[in-house]
Amino acid sequence: MRAFSKDVVRSIRHSLGRFVALAAIVALGTGFYAGLRMAPPDMNLAADAYYDGTALMDVRVVSTLGLTEEDIEALRAVDGVEAVMGAYSTDVLATMNDEQYVMRVHSLSPSAAASVQEGSAVASDDSDYLNRLELAEGRWPAAPGECVIFNDKVMSGPSELGDVIVVDASVGEGAGTLARTEFTVVGRVHSPLYVSSTAMGTSTIGSGAVEQFMYVMPEDFDPDLPFVEAYLTVAGAADLPANSIAYDDRVSAVVAAIEAIAPEREQARVAGLQAEAQADLDEARAEFEEEKARAQTELGDARAELDAAKAELDDGQRQLDSAASALAASEKKISDGEKRYAQGTEALAKRRADAEAQFAEAQAAVEANEANLAEANAALPTLEASVAQVEAALAAPELPEEQRAQLEAQKAELEKSIADIAAAAAALDEAKAQLAAQRTAADEQMAAAQKQLDQGKLDVEEGTARLQEGRAEYEQAKADLEAGRATYEQGVADYDVAAAEANEKLDEAERELADAQQKIDDIEPPDWLVMDRSKNFGLVSFENDAARVDAIASFFPLIFFLVAALVALTTMTRMVEEERMLIGTFKALGYSRGRITSKYLIYAALAAGLGSIVGIGALSQLLPWVVMEAYSIVYYVPSGPLIVDWPIALAAAGIGVGITLAATWAAAAATLRETPAALMQPPAPKAGKRILLERVGPLWRRLSFSWKVTFRNIFRYKRRLVMTCVGIAGCTALLLTGLGLQNSINDIIDVQYGEIVDYNVVITEKEDASDADREAARVLLDDEGRLPVAVRATEASLIAVGANGTEAMTTIVAPDDPLAFQGLWHFRAREGHETRDLTDDGAVITEKLATKLGVAAGDEITFAEQDDLGNATAVTYTVPVAAVVENYIGDYAFVTPAVFERTFSEEPANLTVYARATDDAAERAALSEALRATGAVDTVAFNDEVIDSYRQMLKSVNMIVVVLVVAAAALAFIVLYNLTNINITERAREIATLKVLGFTPREVNAYIFREIVLLTILGALVGLGLGVVLEGFVVVTAEVDQVMFGRTIHAVSFAVAFALTMVFTAVVMAAMRPKLAKIDMVESLKSNE
Repeated sequence: MRAFSKDVVRSIRHSLGRFVALAAIVALGTGFYAGLRMAPPDMNLAADAYYDGTALMDVRVVSTLGLTEEDIEALRAVDGVEAVMGAYSTDVLATMNDEQYVMRVHSLSPSAAASVQEGSAVASDDSDYLNRLELAEGRWPAAPGECVIFNDKVMSGPSELGDVIVVDASVGEGAGTLARTEFTVVGRVHSPLYVSSTAMGTSTIGSGAVEQFMYVMPEDFDPDLPFVEAYLTVAGAADLPANSIAYDDRVSAVVAAIEAIAPEREQARVAGLQAEAQADLDEARAEFEEEKARAQTELGDARAELDAAKAELDDGQRQLDSAASALAASEKKISDGEKRYAQGTEALAKRRADAEAQFAEAQAAVEANEANLAEANAALPTLEASVAQVEAALAAPELPEEQRAQLEAQKAELEKSIADIAAAAAALDEAKAQLAAQRTAADEQMAAAQKQLDQGKLDVEEGTARLQEGRAEYEQAKADLEAGRATYEQGVADYDVAAAEANEKLDEAERELADAQQKIDDIEPPDWLVMDRSKNFGLVSFENDAARVDAIASFFPLIFFLVAALVALTTMTRMVEEERMLIGTFKALGYSRGRITSKYLIYAALAAGLGSIVGIGALSQLLPWVVMEAYSIVYYVPSGPLIVDWPIALAAAGIGVGITLAATWAAAAATLRETPAALMQPPAPKAGKRILLERVGPLWRRLSFSWKVTFRNIFRYKRRLVMTCVGIAGCTALLLTGLGLQNSINDIIDVQYGEIVDYNVVITEKEDASDADREAARVLLDDEGRLPVAVRATEASLIAVGANGTEAMTTIVAPDDPLAFQGLWHFRAREGHETRDLTDDGAVITEKLATKLGVAAGDEITFAEQDDLGNATAVTYTVPVAAVVENYIGDYAFVTPAVFERTFSEEPANLTVYARATDDAAERAALSEALRATGAVDTVAFNDEVIDSYRQMLKSVNMIVVVLVVAAAALAFIVLYNLTNINITERAREIATLKVLGFTPREVNAYIFREIVLLTILGALVGLGLGVVLEGFVVVTAEVDQVMFGRTIHAVSFAVAFALTMVFTAVVMAAMRPKLAKIDMVESLKSNE
């Protein structure tokens, strides 16, 4: 080995500390640059490996009318398409463990159970099995009603295998899509479609964002449904890096080819649907005509039966009327009979009485005649005697004629009297016989009359009995007729109702058929939405976060490179100054400037090269791992091998070595301009001059000798001052950046839910809830014991569109009582915390939304409606921006009911309730259960769930803070070590002199380290200012969508950053104390000789 080369080795060996320090600062710079710059490629490579290993789709095709098997085959026939998988999916509102989630339900490929997991890759014999799931726990569904869900324990609530998921069939399209509403969790999976647990996509139900997913058996979907979507992979795309231009070009070509066949398939789908629908409609129309004819026949038969019944009723009525007439006649006849009987009885009695009277009178006459006859019979002998006397007298012939005549007359009278008595006796006998005959005849007549009366009475009684029977029969017939008439009338009414209903149903059926025909005729071609991976929220979010890391990596390592340059310049300047005599000797021996300079360049190159190798080798593995571990809280992308990116590694090494060599050349160039003779002599001390502090007499005079020397040395060695200030400033800036980042992220929760938001539960009611259910819910919501404060509001999810085309999913909130709502959500400006009011002047929007869209108060903001896939439509609304308010989670626009109605031309529905509930967990659970039991409530979401989820996510920040603290400590140690080492080396004679003069070790340490402490304080103060700028850059760059990091660094973070800097300084000073103690007074004082 030649002498020159040996001298290089000797220099390294004799100044190993300097060499290691130089290598260490270069290692930090190149390692941080390479590590941070390699993190995004490593993230993308890991993602690409995961996507390829799970056969993630390259293209997703969704049709608004579904996809048929013919569509699937048409997609398979597209040039460049490698595999196609038809699938079903729907968004539902589901409950699991008393917590509600917006879930996206996917159909599970039958090939999933037969797939084999190989690390993070999933192998399957089915090439059409895309978006392959990785089973993390449990088993695959084996029967309908079983499911697997997202294996995420951060954003989703706790769940266990065996939990039951209940789908609310009244919300969304779950009822018409799924065959069941209850599913049992049998496993947990990871899906390449959902690499992010915070950006799983948008939905038109619930909160507007997908919060969980589950895969169910295809049999759990309605078997009559067409495929909802189709996933495709592009031939050769898996061989290209995801997100590369080549990949995008290849996929774009297939997307264009699919879009080219889309119109034809859309028309074919319309024709197929129309033909299928027309066939169904024709069949339905035929059934309708058949049913119509049957109905008309049945109605005609029913009408005929009613008419027959009417005729029977009329005939019955006639018969009843005839019977009534007969009954009336019978009644009259009976009445007449009874009257005749009464009259006959009376007449008979009268006749009997009259006859008895006559008989009595006749009997009296007979008796009188008998008496007279008896008297006459008694006088008869006398009369006979008289007759005899007269005859005797007459016998006398001498009777005078006059006397004879008298006697003849007397005799005639007596004979007449005797004859009269005989006649009277005969007449009496005749009268008695006649009277007896008359009595007999009368008795016979009376008996006959009585018999006739008795017969009449019997006839009346029999007629009465028959009349009663007839009346009973009449009444029964009348009742039967009335019942028949009622039945008839009911039949007529039923007939009329049935006929009306039948006619109404027939008319309705005809209208439905006509409407169905019109709908068939009006079926429009579906829209085929052809989307590549850029439409997947999680994939894009991961890619954007990788880009954010890359943006930070482009700026962050500059601090290390700047410090490396200053350290290299200072270190090599000191080395050159130490070897002035050797350089002069080399020049005297004829070595060229280039040759001499090469020694220091080689020294620096070896140190920088070694540092680059160590730094790049270590940090290119550590930092990407740290970054990916930090993001693993939010994303599931299995880490792959951390491959060294040689272009980045060479660039980092080139920069590290380059700035070191540049600083070395600058350090050696000035010295090499001197002559050998000058170089072989100690350099002349710099001319002393007064420093600025000396001009402040009162202060300067009060300083001790040691402090005066300290201040003179600080300003005498300006290069050292700059190096220390820059190095320490970088250290403090890194510390403040890490701590400030932690503050900014913690403020998301602490400020959002501690100062801005004062509600702790959001309740959403169903749109189609019944009045009874809504009233039951209202009673609970108005219960001040459960909800002391509750404000109703209307929510709508729209897409805000900025002037530069930026889109942001935004929640419109229109509280029905703006003043009361501001008691639950405090509207204030972030800077100054000035209150902003919600008025009819326009919308109050959140700061992150305003920043993304580039709008401010006084501008206008445009909102677009979204389709089922979350894309903006052409339907837009414009609202003036009244104010911008502080907010950290979510993009919101708040409007009054008047502004809402004026903008959207509809009245607010007020189905959302923002409320403050009790803090008692049991009471909250009871409230949630009671509200859901009403049947009128969709969701009950407490803030605690969101807070816990974000706190879990923010744990990853601690790892980043630790890395920054370690980096800052290393930077501080290297800078202070070099500074202190150079300071001690340069001032060895001065330190030896102090020892000779009797300074104690403590005083010597204070004499040297006081300067370092002052420079550290100055550098730390500068670093605090630099840290504010650096933290602001990192916070803005690292922000994710829908979240705004805090913009305030807490005072304690400034104190901790400053204190840690001083602690690092104290550690370095403690490490350098032995070197001060080892300075030999004699050797140091002889050094110039």
